[in-house]
Amino acid sequence: MSASDIRDAANGDEPVRGGAAGSAVARLLERTPAREDLVAAAARLAAGATPQRGDDASAFVFRLGEEWLGLATALVDEVLELRPVHRLPHRRDAALRGLVNVRGRLTVCVALPALLQTGPAPAARGGARRLVVLAAPEGALAFEADEVHGSLRYPLEDVRAVPSTVAHAVARFATGVLPWGERRIGLLDADLLLHALDRRIS
Repeated sequence: MSASDIRDAANGDEPVRGGAAGSAVARLLERTPAREDLVAAAARLAAGATPQRGDDASAFVFRLGEEWLGLATALVDEVLELRPVHRLPHRRDAALRGLVNVRGRLTVCVALPALLQTGPAPAARGGARRLVVLAAPEGALAFEADEVHGSLRYPLEDVRAVPSTVAHAVARFATGVLPWGERRIGLLDADLLLHALDRRIS
């Protein structure tokens, strides 16, 4: 008897063929499982199931000065080595660094420390500085990070409220704080940040 015959018999589409063997299969399909069998099957499924957690999110983690910050990973296009930034004449806003060449295209480079007032990085601090390119809706933007950790997944339930000890400028753009070992990451609101940058550089 084929597997399709058994499925058809289970659905009542046609009688099971095969004489005594068919009758045995039909009786097996019609038999109501004992309660002990159901309990044992449920226990096996529970033992092999993957524990479910709350909703997760992903942040791109980087450092500016002493502050560890996070942006939605989907916003980050790529991370590159630093390259020369060409200043724009007659533009004095500290949030605008100038233009940088990213794969042959001139891209606006912004100064997040000036907007977030994070201050300079300590001279003795380790980590390699990198150029982070953002896929912003209004066009690509780049900024220089003092250190890059990369993508970090975390449960949303781990996010804490922004404490009063966080720098005021960072707190304006933060949606929460994520504990990360002995550190904490200020999770930035990408929409607020990009809107503020657009107003400063336009």
